[in-house]
Amino acid sequence: MKKTVISLLTPLLLITSSIADPALGGGRGLFRVQDARVEEDGALVFATRLMFIRQNLGENVTLYRGPLYGMEMNYAPFPFCEVFGSLLGVIDFRTNPNALFYDWQGQAIGAKLSIPFLPVVKIAGMGNWVMPKNTYNFQNDGFLDGLAADRSYWRGLLSLRFWELHKTLPTLMFNFGQTFSGTSQTFAGVGIEMASNALDLFVEATSEIDSVTNLSALVGKDYTPRARITPGVRIKMGVLHLNGGVELGLTDAVSDYEAIFGVSLVSPFPKPPEKPWGRLVGKVEDARSGMPLHAKIHFIKPRRAPVKTNPENGTFYLEKLPAGVVIVEASREGYITEAVPLVIPDKGYATYTFKLKPLVPYGTVAGRVFDNYNGKPLEATITFIGTEIPGIKSNPTTGFFRADNVPAGLVVLRVEKDGYFPEERAVEVEDGGVTKLNIALSSLEMKGVFKGKVTDKQTGYPIAATVSFPNGERTSFTTDATTGEFQMELPVGSYEIKVEATGYLPQTSSVAITKGDTTRRAFELVAKGMAIILKGVYFEFGKATLRTESYPALIEAAQIMKDNPDIQVEIQGHTDNIGSDAANQTLSEKRAYAVMNFLVQYGGIDPKRLTARGYGESRPIASNETAEGRQLNRRVEFVILK
Repeated sequence: MKKTVISLLTPLLLITSSIADPALGGGRGLFRVQDARVEEDGALVFATRLMFIRQNLGENVTLYRGPLYGMEMNYAPFPFCEVFGSLLGVIDFRTNPNALFYDWQGQAIGAKLSIPFLPVVKIAGMGNWVMPKNTYNFQNDGFLDGLAADRSYWRGLLSLRFWELHKTLPTLMFNFGQTFSGTSQTFAGVGIEMASNALDLFVEATSEIDSVTNLSALVGKDYTPRARITPGVRIKMGVLHLNGGVELGLTDAVSDYEAIFGVSLVSPFPKPPEKPWGRLVGKVEDARSGMPLHAKIHFIKPRRAPVKTNPENGTFYLEKLPAGVVIVEASREGYITEAVPLVIPDKGYATYTFKLKPLVPYGTVAGRVFDNYNGKPLEATITFIGTEIPGIKSNPTTGFFRADNVPAGLVVLRVEKDGYFPEERAVEVEDGGVTKLNIALSSLEMKGVFKGKVTDKQTGYPIAATVSFPNGERTSFTTDATTGEFQMELPVGSYEIKVEATGYLPQTSSVAITKGDTTRRAFELVAKGMAIILKGVYFEFGKATLRTESYPALIEAAQIMKDNPDIQVEIQGHTDNIGSDAANQTLSEKRAYAVMNFLVQYGGIDPKRLTARGYGESRPIASNETAEGRQLNRRVEFVILK
């Protein structure tokens, strides 16, 4: 017999239906287990259900018998309430000869009140009033063959709808209740449902037992629970829903198995048009640093439960918000709360990024600490002098460090490590900005000498100049006013050196200090308007073709521009007075452009920094009456424009 029932149910176990179906007797749910949720606002569901077993009575007579829940109805007038009712009866169907017997045994009505607005957790209470007939034909087997109580009952319902967290997660349902009158009966049930748009798989376990008030009441009575486990499936085909399952008895107080088949019809007639709704996707971030924030999102209008942003990326997502204008507020401790009106489009998305401003302006200091000699990362202690910011350590593997919430303004930090010279840096922290530092620590045993001289590029005279370190490694100092020379001891490493003097353009250069060695560097400063004659630049006679022996002088000219990356230069071509004025003018222009092209193509100089102009014989610097004078007049000059 069990094999026959299973063979009948196998096709149904492979199909499923919508979750919008009532449980036995009405009310949204599985079979016996009720869901804490109600049907959608305005949904009206008609259903009929048959529970039966197959018995062999011999002489080729087979009996199919079971309760018939004839015409169940479930209606949800509001999103928090549903009412339901059903007609109850038992049918017999015999073979050989075929005969059908049925007996209506009563009716039931009920209602369910739910709290639908809580996220994930749904809570409800329900009551069912059973009204059996005073007489019915199958009295020997009890009301509905003993498969359902003939007394009214109440239940407390809890559903955990994990689907709201992720679309593939199930819904868990928990029921507990008792009958109102007569010998009290207690009901407990649990169900799990895997739902989709077309297919639902579920299983429920239930237990019913007569309540016991004291231990003496157990004497001479059978209090075996009526326990069952029921796997089931549902399928939805338009407004027609099919469902089926096998109710397996777990105790001797119930049948070994019971087959359940059902058909539901979902009527959209009384259901009002769906209210317009949309979705909101947002993010909360720090207005200054742009870093994501773990914040709370409140809804001022319409009212609904607040949500929190993702702590990793600061995002949040809300479904089925009423279309139209909503007022949303983002808040976090230590930040100024922001509330904005947003327009939610019907069936569309609204997006917004909250940029919360901190109550106290701050910025971020980040950088790397490394050995000045070999470049290896160091684990060092970084403290912020004169502040309450706790000290931090750089990463021993990478040397990186980061300090957030540093007050905006001038901050002095000190970097220390045993065996190394400590470093102090004064940095300007911008409100909402990130100040980046590279800090090279020098070993106490590793030093070198830096020696140099500063002169005028045109005259070669010494200059009293200021030598500074733009990255703040050392304090600035002034060269000797008489000789233009300087000398100092520095820890091993690389430094950016800036040389400045009144009336001259500043010059920046990189200097590498090695252990125990003296590094020498000559700085030749140029001034705006200074004209530098490029000595050693030669052309083919009467032509603008550069001779190879001119290359050293031109390379030196390119280096001048690299040492002074901010200057712009006019390349001037000049001739003697041999030949006509027009020929000399043309020749001087061609030679100026030849020098310019060399500096661009071979010297790597940006052409925007160069202009070429020929002056012919109009600007002699010596007499053209002698060969020596004419040689001086045939020249190419660098003139510093700015």
